[in-house]
Amino acid sequence: MSSPGKVAYVFHKSLTEPIPRLHGLDQIRAMSGGRRFVVLSFEPRRRGRTPEACRLYDETRAWLTAAGVEHVPLPIVGSRWLEIPMGAAALLFLVLFRGVRTIHCRSYIPAFMGLLVRAVTPTRLLFDMRGLFVDEYLLEGAFEEGTARLAFARWLERRLLFVSDSIVVVSESFRRHLLARPDLTERLRSERIRVIPNRVDLTRFALDRDGRRRVRDERGWSEATVGIFVGSASSWHRMDRTMDIAASVMSELDDVRFVAVVYPTTEHAERIASEIGLPLDRVEFVTAGVAEMPPLLAGADFGFMLIERHVSKEVCAPIKFSEYMAAGLPTVASEAIGDVTGWIEDRGLGVTIDHDDVEGAARSVVKFLSSDDFRGGTARARCLEFAAGEMDMSRTVEDYGAIYEDLDTR
Repeated sequence: MSSPGKVAYVFHKSLTEPIPRLHGLDQIRAMSGGRRFVVLSFEPRRRGRTPEACRLYDETRAWLTAAGVEHVPLPIVGSRWLEIPMGAAALLFLVLFRGVRTIHCRSYIPAFMGLLVRAVTPTRLLFDMRGLFVDEYLLEGAFEEGTARLAFARWLERRLLFVSDSIVVVSESFRRHLLARPDLTERLRSERIRVIPNRVDLTRFALDRDGRRRVRDERGWSEATVGIFVGSASSWHRMDRTMDIAASVMSELDDVRFVAVVYPTTEHAERIASEIGLPLDRVEFVTAGVAEMPPLLAGADFGFMLIERHVSKEVCAPIKFSEYMAAGLPTVASEAIGDVTGWIEDRGLGVTIDHDDVEGAARSVVKFLSSDDFRGGTARARCLEFAAGEMDMSRTVEDYGAIYEDLDTR
């Protein structure tokens, strides 16, 4: 039997950024014992990094090397139209001279690099799609209808979906959307689309009862019911509506406190809270790195996850939902969030609401927080059980391993 094919895993990001660290490097390291990997990333100049970023970069490279994973750093030049051919040239070299047989591309820009190489070599292309980014750019105003830029992006998206040897999406609703899209139905083969939701390393969130009590004591949460929001200032995270609902809930339940974990800064969140009239003596604003998130979540009692209604969000799989489950946090969520809404409703993992109906949403949240199911810890136990069964990163490692093995045989 031939040895497993070598895989090039491509990020259009630095090794120090959250996405590689949370959604790629751990699974690569876990699989590196039975398969050879090379990681390609785009890195800023060393003198442009902070001392902390330099330390993290050096530690990450050493960590990869110790696992037998090669790393190819490419410079960030500030133009995608230069970085795309640069990345494609590096991949072509790896395919022709370093034994790479599969190119695993995380999102559209790396997949464009892989597409160029796939056109001139017999390598296999894995398009790890992650999201409907053309639609997201439309939502955010980066693309406009009727423009050549949008037409090219749509063409590229279709080309990637038609040519890739395997496609990974993050939800069953995502898969159904692609297979039903009129511009894809004639050529998109369903057997090439695999569903792998965003999962987490559960060991990062493992905190026993004493550890949880310690976190709550240190933060002054001992006697409170703590609701936590994690997100950015982006409008689609609906931080404003989250705070509207939180304010109504807090007016009904005196023990509820609200914590906003916001990046990159808390300034926007604090301004919204002041405008809405949240009781600031029961509100906390936090910025937290990757390592700081698990104890923060594990010390809370429930999570907020409201997302703007849009096709790109109806197929998503927010990583924070996996983190909430891993921390045992029943979740207050908007309707129509990928597969998440169905999981919450079918498995009793929290409560789904219409976030445009603030009064009705607040009543639903108050009812849930006042229930024996929540107060007695039964809902929390279900979330932890769900995480152990569905959200463990070890399942992701198995899923990608199966895809690689399939591509080896083609």
